[in-house]
Amino acid sequence: MPLTLPPVNLLQPLQWNALLVFGSLLLAGLIGGYLVAKISWIPRITGYLLVGFLLGTGGAQILSGEVLALSRIFADIALALVVYQLGRYVDVKWLRHERWLLVTVVAGAALCFGFVWAGLEWLGVARPLAMLAGVLTIGTAPAVIMVVIRDLGAEGHVTRRLAAMTALNNLLALLAAYIVLPIASTDSTVPIENLLSGTLYSLCGSFFLAYVTYRLMMPLARLLGRERSRQFVLVIAVITLTIGAAHAFRLPVLLTMLFFAVLSKNLDLQYDVMELEFGVATELFVVVLFVTIGASISPSDFARFGPMVAVVVGGRLLALAVSAFAFARPARMKWKQAGLLSLGMLPMAEAGLSLLQVTAYYPQTAAAVAPLFAGSLIVLELLGPIATQFALIKSGEGGHERLS
Repeated sequence: MPLTLPPVNLLQPLQWNALLVFGSLLLAGLIGGYLVAKISWIPRITGYLLVGFLLGTGGAQILSGEVLALSRIFADIALALVVYQLGRYVDVKWLRHERWLLVTVVAGAALCFGFVWAGLEWLGVARPLAMLAGVLTIGTAPAVIMVVIRDLGAEGHVTRRLAAMTALNNLLALLAAYIVLPIASTDSTVPIENLLSGTLYSLCGSFFLAYVTYRLMMPLARLLGRERSRQFVLVIAVITLTIGAAHAFRLPVLLTMLFFAVLSKNLDLQYDVMELEFGVATELFVVVLFVTIGASISPSDFARFGPMVAVVVGGRLLALAVSAFAFARPARMKWKQAGLLSLGMLPMAEAGLSLLQVTAYYPQTAAAVAPLFAGSLIVLELLGPIATQFALIKSGEGGHERLS
């Protein structure tokens, strides 16, 4: 019987699929990171961002539309892995002795919200949108912090505080976002009861899903024992399951994963779950995450909203600095450490506080604030990783050789 091949029409456009997107982004990001890593003061994740920018809306526009939507699946996995590691820095027992750290985080979040809100309203931005922008600029980029820490092999007083403050900072930012959104929403067609119920569902649903997932993982961890390879597979499986459940129930992935990480760290009194280093597994998805973020950056947003972007960036940096220096003495920090912490927390959480998480309930509000938010990311995503790496190296805790 003669062998027949399926007909192929070479004139048809290329049909992208998940594997093709994943492999292409890995190769492109790997090359960008390698080239940038040759410059000692620039972290390689900036290379991933630049590659994404060149492939996305700022350049060739290859990474857009359906291709960009496919890449966000892998970006979600990367963010969940990073946030899980970050959330396990939040040790309640340790925070009892470092209670001024929590005060610093709360003060920084409040000042960031206030400074950005006041500055934008002074520039003529409508109050609801200025309030929402103030909330969305609170969060620090968890992936940037964890990747730079891992690349430098950073360990010490400043590093641990930076990681814990980033986790708490994002938790506060997400809680504030879901509280302020019903107040600031411009979606007049949506009844306020629906907005409030959506907020309550997101907050309570995320915590409930995280708790159920934690209760599922613990007996399995005891059954498998403290064997690193088995626990590695278990944690990856549970995290993937949690991401899928969060998407299925339309819950915010970052908030759910933060709750899960904090619960697994502080309720595990018998230490059944080991502290794991995800290493190469995380690296694969992190490359895709930052290439995807870079592809979402549009230069036109910065050009249109230049003064407002300056207010967002300046207000955020000022808020972080004021809160760090104000509580440096009671928190037993030196002035240099306070300054380095302020600089290290500069990257803003784009992926975690993505407007995609709120468009279902607030489509008009999301569309109105998106250009300003995206314009701010051009500065904070591209310069933020450099600031974090500089801060950790100057602290004396990040002197290890970078991974390349």
